[in-house]
Amino acid sequence: MVAGHVIGNKASRGMTVADDSVWRYSYLLLEDMRMPLFTVISGLVYALRPVQPGALQGFLKAKGRRLLFPLVTVGLLLFAMQIVIPGTNSTPPLTDIWRIAVYGHDHLWFLLSVFIIFAVVALLDTHGVTSTRRGWAITLAISAVLFVLLRFPSLWNLFSINGALRLLPFFLIGYGMQRYKLMDLRGWRALGVVLVLAVLYVPRTAVVLDSLHPAPQLARLLSFAIGFAGVVLLYSARHLIHFRALASLGGFSFAIYLLHVFGSSSARMALGKIGIEQEIAVFAVCMVAALGLPVVFVKLFGGWNPIRVGLLGEKRIPKKGRESESGKPSGLDARLAEEPRH
Repeated sequence: MVAGHVIGNKASRGMTVADDSVWRYSYLLLEDMRMPLFTVISGLVYALRPVQPGALQGFLKAKGRRLLFPLVTVGLLLFAMQIVIPGTNSTPPLTDIWRIAVYGHDHLWFLLSVFIIFAVVALLDTHGVTSTRRGWAITLAISAVLFVLLRFPSLWNLFSINGALRLLPFFLIGYGMQRYKLMDLRGWRALGVVLVLAVLYVPRTAVVLDSLHPAPQLARLLSFAIGFAGVVLLYSARHLIHFRALASLGGFSFAIYLLHVFGSSSARMALGKIGIEQEIAVFAVCMVAALGLPVVFVKLFGGWNPIRVGLLGEKRIPKKGRESESGKPSGLDARLAEEPRH
C-alpha cells in the first residue's frame, strides 16, 4: 500500500512517473490485491472477538473514535500541507475542506469505508446473520454480487460507499478464514489456485496495457476473482513468509497508514531540491521515509494523549500509565478490532 502511494496512481501523483512506465504497470497489476489484502487482515482480526448482542453501541463508539477522529485531524493536516507547501502533487481549493468528512481526502477514504463495513458486519453479527457458516456464505455471495454490479457516481459516493462495496467481500473473506477456518489451502488445491490466478492475469495484463477494454461489470468481476485468488494464496502461504523486520513494523501499521504520505512527500520534495531524480533512488528514499517517520513520530509522541487520541484515534492513557505506554506500537488490524471487548 505504501509503495503504491509512493509511485502514485497517475502521472500527476507520487513520483509522477509516466503512465506507460514499469512503475505504473507494477502499481496497476497489484491493484486488485493491495487494499483487499489490507481488508482481509482487518476482517480476520475482527473475527477473533466479534461484537455480541447488546454491545453494538459501545463497539461503534470505539470504532468512531479509532477511525473518524483521524479522518478529520489527519485529513485537515494533509489538506493544509497541500495548500501551504509548494511542490506537493495537488493543491485543493480551500472551499473543498468540507469534503474531508463527506468523501474522505486522498488515502483517508479507507477510514470511511471500513467504518461502514464494521457497522454492517457488527449489525449482522448482533442479529446472528453471520453466526453460522451458511449465513456467512450467503452474506459473502451477496457482497460479491454488489461488488460486481453496483457503483455510485462520484457525486453520490458519500462516505466512500464505493470503497465499502469494493472491500466488504474481502472483510468477510477474512472473517471466514478466522471464524470458520476456511481457505487455508495446501498441496494441489493451492497449486490449482496458482494456475487460476496465472490465467486471470492474462486478460488483466491486457487491460493494464490498454489492449483490452471489457465492460465495467466484467472488469470488476475479473478484479474480484484476482483479488480473491490472490489473498487466499497469500493467506495459505503465510507459514512460508518470515520477515522479522517487516513483522516489527506491524505494530505501527495504523500510524504508517495514516502518516506515510507526509514522510514520502517530504522526502520526494527534498530530493527534488538537491537535484536527485533517479527513479530507483527516489523510490527507495521515499519508502524509507514513508515507513520510518511515522514510527519515529509514534515513538516520540505516542504517549501524549492529544496526539494519541486526536490524531491516532487510540484510547486515552490514564495519567499513571503514560510512562509505560509512551511509544507503544499500535497495529492497524489489532486496533481496528480493539476494545471494548465482547
